[in-house]
Amino acid sequence: MVPALFSRPTPQRRVSLTLLTLGSLAGAQAPAEAGVTASPTLQQAQGRVELLGPGGIWRASTTPTEVTTRLRTGTGRAVVQPGRQGQVVIGSTSELRRYRDEADLLSGRFFLMGPVAVHVVGHHVVMGGAGQFRVDLSAPEKRVAVIAGRLRISLRGRTIDVAAGQQIALGSGVITVFREDDAWYAAQYKGMGEATVEATRGSVTVREQEAARVAVVGDDLQPGAALNTGADAWAEIGFAGGGYLRLNAQSELSVVSIERTSQGREVQLRLVRGTAWNVVERGQGGYRIDTPVVSTAVRGTVFRVDAGGLVKVFDGQVALPGRPDQTLGQGRQLGAGGQVAALQPDAVDRFNIAQDAARAQRLTLQLDLPGRSLQELALAARSLPDAQVTLTVAGQTVSLAGENGTFRLERLQETLPEGGYVVSVRAQRYGQTLERRQTVTVDRTPPRVEDLTVRREGRVLTLAGAVVDAGSPRVLLSVEVGGQSFTRSVDTQSMDTGVDGRFSWAVPLAEAGAAVTLTLQDEADNRSHVRLP
Repeated sequence: MVPALFSRPTPQRRVSLTLLTLGSLAGAQAPAEAGVTASPTLQQAQGRVELLGPGGIWRASTTPTEVTTRLRTGTGRAVVQPGRQGQVVIGSTSELRRYRDEADLLSGRFFLMGPVAVHVVGHHVVMGGAGQFRVDLSAPEKRVAVIAGRLRISLRGRTIDVAAGQQIALGSGVITVFREDDAWYAAQYKGMGEATVEATRGSVTVREQEAARVAVVGDDLQPGAALNTGADAWAEIGFAGGGYLRLNAQSELSVVSIERTSQGREVQLRLVRGTAWNVVERGQGGYRIDTPVVSTAVRGTVFRVDAGGLVKVFDGQVALPGRPDQTLGQGRQLGAGGQVAALQPDAVDRFNIAQDAARAQRLTLQLDLPGRSLQELALAARSLPDAQVTLTVAGQTVSLAGENGTFRLERLQETLPEGGYVVSVRAQRYGQTLERRQTVTVDRTPPRVEDLTVRREGRVLTLAGAVVDAGSPRVLLSVEVGGQSFTRSVDTQSMDTGVDGRFSWAVPLAEAGAAVTLTLQDEADNRSHVRLP
């Protein structure tokens, strides 16, 4: 039975595709052997699939099209019929060309169903009957591996037979045992996944299309992006669906592709130099990181890999594509020279284990506003010391400076006009996000008293009137008389609540003719003073 290769395309991009079953092809000859050839043809495309056209220009293609020169994929899948029979499923970031009216597979990953005849980086490969095989050209160990059936390959001036359960290294011609442990082609492709910068320390840059810039938390890394860390620096990348990678100091990592599939997501990365610490969520599909020396593929584990070939497994298992006898389990390591030994943690490992523990801390966020009515917006927020805290209000977003877990906004650069605002404070840390919102009023207008009446009767002063203020629901009244102070609060006029703000207040007088001053103070500390008769 042919595995399900793709999810249903959208109506706007629907193309016809006839899947050839292995049973219907049983006993048939390969095109090359039958003496009948046909040009390779793109049958189906999902994601980014491009054909090289006139003038050396790559153009996207979504419909059945003859491959006249070259075809390449970004993050996506393509199905090509390489001749009159057979089928080639092309994985992400892969490329083939038309060569002698056949498909020549140049780079990336491919899954083929026979009978079929193709070239693989110039070597002729023929599967004369029904069967399945895969071609892996992205890793250091370039290989052709047979899943079912058998094939013949022209290599180093001779023809070599390769049977089911075997693989041949294209560099050396050595045949070894093969077992399928990364059936990426069996999962339905559902679109691009996500890789996001979740933390940085020190000098970290990202290069996209030859332009380099400083990497910041929240950056989405598209396929082809390269992340670089300086001395004493590191960066963390989080993946949609869970898991993360910590790129250690003086390292470079490029994102090959990240797919969303029916089995979770398929992540392909390339470590150019340095060290990567990987924490892969179980049950989230496939994860593969290639180096100039070794390739690793896992479905859920914690491991370290160095560009020089060192692999250390701290939890779970790591498969080494092309090396079926060297699957590494927990507590084992593969040395740069290829030797397997007991795990020996070093300073780099201890640093990453400590960072994992720090990352696991639960994010917290608390707000401290001096009041809901303010002359100028100012606040303090408390979170973990290494969190990134930002404030957004009226379209302005600013980062809050922090010290010992306290982050402060002393004053906005652009003064807010008077009125009501929703203040949003967000804390981010290692992929965790917390947000708190609060409504505040910017008020710079002092409160006033309307219809004020003052009556002195012996040593009693009676005040009456209505208090009005734009931002505060209550206002503090103070009377200074003969060196004494008397205070009370009054609800202000409000159309929303129906409060009229009226008050009547009797204050004792030390002397019948003593001077009296009335002060009104609102919640924003705006004040007005009235000299009473």
